[in-house]
Amino acid sequence: MAMRRFVVSITLLLAFVAAPTRHADAATSNHPTTACAGRTLRAVASRTHGKVNACIATLHRFILETTYYQNASRLGGTALAAFPEARIRYGLAPRIEAFVDYPSEIAKSGDRGTGVYFMTGAGVGAKVGLGEFHGAYFSLSGEEHPPLSALANTAIVPDSLYNLYANWSPKRSWLLGASLGSYSYTQSNNGLAHVVTPTAAFSISHDLNARYGITAELAMQSVAAFGGSEQTTGTIGIQRVVNPRLIFSFELGTAFNASAGSKPHYLGFGFTFR
Repeated sequence: MAMRRFVVSITLLLAFVAAPTRHADAATSNHPTTACAGRTLRAVASRTHGKVNACIATLHRFILETTYYQNASRLGGTALAAFPEARIRYGLAPRIEAFVDYPSEIAKSGDRGTGVYFMTGAGVGAKVGLGEFHGAYFSLSGEEHPPLSALANTAIVPDSLYNLYANWSPKRSWLLGASLGSYSYTQSNNGLAHVVTPTAAFSISHDLNARYGITAELAMQSVAAFGGSEQTTGTIGIQRVVNPRLIFSFELGTAFNASAGSKPHYLGFGFTFR
């Protein structure tokens, strides 16, 4: 049923963006927006957890984004590692991107140091560019079975995630991002209780030079876990452009408050290829 709703939603979105819109076509094809200027890998890369990015994968091009992270909770005492947390993105049309989150191996600490190992399911989604409005670029994204966030409560099993993204570039080397979303999950340690919660994130990115960039993100989730409160998190990341087809990222993140017995922090690194 959830997959059917997702397919219907994406079909309606595709019908909407397929309608001829002169202004939107100009924004994405003939006159790229400043926020997604040139559709370079640096502009469209979005795997880092510390950057909100509305840009769409280049038409008929693949992008591979992969991250390894290790987290722990100061209160809950749990630790988790995920690899490869890989996303494969493909530009179906000038304003449509399809993506798959490849299954990751999860290593989670158990009682008395016992390890718990399992593979996550694959996530499938699409991202649709809505065009440029008043200097900002907007897109809409939906996914079924998204990967577990590096700062999520480890008992959460993600079901779906829908986001509205916006990027605005006030200057050539600066990028501001924002997202509003709806996150649905079940919780394995609470009778598989089902929760739907709003989310929001804000980020700022700065290209230090042709090779290095830095990003910072502040994110909020209204219900971080069943019976828990709102949780606010922060992430900072550094990116290095190795060459026009390869970017290396390093990032650190933490939760600013405890919710449902968890106050996680993490470090991670990864690569983006095209």
